[in-house]
Amino acid sequence: MNRKTILVIYEYFHPGFKAGGPVQSLVNLIGALNTEYEFKVMTSAFDMGESIPYPDVALNGWNEVVLASQKKVSVWYAGSKNMTFTGMFKIITEANPDIIFISGLFTKWSSYPLVLQRMGKLKNVRMIISPRGMLQAGALQLKPLKKKLFLNALKRAGLFRSVSWHATSEEEGLDIKQIIGSEAKVDVAANIPKKPIQSIRSTDKKKGELSLIYLSLIAEKKNLLLLLKALKKVNAKISLSIYGPVKDESYWRRCEEEMKDLPATCCVVYKGLVTPEKVQDTLQEYHALISLTQGENFGHALYESLSTGRPLITSYYTPWNNLEEEKAGWNVAIGDELEIVLLLEKIAAMSGETFNEYGEGAWRLAKKYYTESNFQQSYRKLFA
Repeated sequence: MNRKTILVIYEYFHPGFKAGGPVQSLVNLIGALNTEYEFKVMTSAFDMGESIPYPDVALNGWNEVVLASQKKVSVWYAGSKNMTFTGMFKIITEANPDIIFISGLFTKWSSYPLVLQRMGKLKNVRMIISPRGMLQAGALQLKPLKKKLFLNALKRAGLFRSVSWHATSEEEGLDIKQIIGSEAKVDVAANIPKKPIQSIRSTDKKKGELSLIYLSLIAEKKNLLLLLKALKKVNAKISLSIYGPVKDESYWRRCEEEMKDLPATCCVVYKGLVTPEKVQDTLQEYHALISLTQGENFGHALYESLSTGRPLITSYYTPWNNLEEEKAGWNVAIGDELEIVLLLEKIAAMSGETFNEYGEGAWRLAKKYYTESNFQQSYRKLFA
């Protein structure tokens, strides 16, 4: 039986990791379904924010790449970040896909294939867009006019007419239908994450202290600045380690200015990058992960924190809600700075014994998600 060929298009891919969750989602998807489908990837040869291409890859040609799962995939690494229309058509023709799986929105990488399909250049090729949370209300609040004009232009041109949509949760499916239209064809297939660790270790937390980790891109959407402003008002001994690539330099400068004004009881340190294979080990060095994000369709770092028995402190704009009911963490309204301050003081005041109950709950939630999400079956439906 011939396998369907699926061409994945996204401007970042392995061995890059600075673009965060979307890269991990694609790597895990290909690793899980590589025996059922022939995956090919079209991407750039640059990690996010980098001007030097990945070492040891052939530029502007197909590479056989071995992923962490030991699965192999053919990858075209473009030697320029600015993919051309004709260049993309040439590569798609060479790949000869049955399905084009577009990750993300609002770039040439996502819109060029749609234009080619509308022009009749990609006959008998099914087009699936995976917006990766970019149509959530919180995400659309950033550069709202630009995004609204972009989406309206693509709608008026009929570029979404023959497209299927991939949502990673029922909530994201509703977001897509609200923005694209109720007639949009949406299939839900959850992100495929890493396995939870086999056993967790308790934290050494003491009353009045809290050790937090921020593990994400540094950009306005992720709300690090809001966290730093809240920490200035917290009456407790709190340390925060910041990990992640700086996506927005001007935003990071504002964060650095805020860090100069913190009280003596609060220690904040930027620790640079952490590669995907070291994330679970790094998370276990802290009490909890905090992410006051304006929107995540999944949040690999959030899940991986749960998977190591480390509770979450996060907004309501992720799939990880009702955390306190699950005793797996806490959701907080990011529009209310005082609520954030009071929550951090409440968690810091917990004894180690009470706090570690939330670690157990976090681990249970991750294991439940991993065992109950029928990943393969939902992706078979998506690609059917």
